[in-house]
Amino acid sequence: MTGCSHRNCGNSEKVWLMHTYGGKDCGLKPHPYCVECGLVKNLSSDKPRKIGFYINIVAALGERLKISQAQMRLVYMDLHDSGLDDSYGMDRYQQEVLFTQIVRKYVPVSEQIIRELL
Repeated sequence: MTGCSHRNCGNSEKVWLMHTYGGKDCGLKPHPYCVECGLVKNLSSDKPRKIGFYINIVAALGERLKISQAQMRLVYMDLHDSGLDDSYGMDRYQQEVLFTQIVRKYVPVSEQIIRELL
């Protein structure tokens, strides 16, 4: 996680970048950026999910695969520390890849089982 609270720039200070919708380029669109860290805000249609969604998936995996409390706690802590909830700079695909990596670090489970729950 960047440790930044992400304060938007003003409307007149936005940067013009390519905008895609549904996987197709739609031309240029003004994108806000953070005045503290410089990260450009994700405006794609692939909106990121809140961290609670992924915590619920870990709980479902725990019931399905009989994961220990210690493993689940390690996953929760790593999810929190990884910046998964930084919706400013991540899209859903990046979140899913990061989530899968974190879960597989602590739980011996196939990627396919995780994808089924996503």
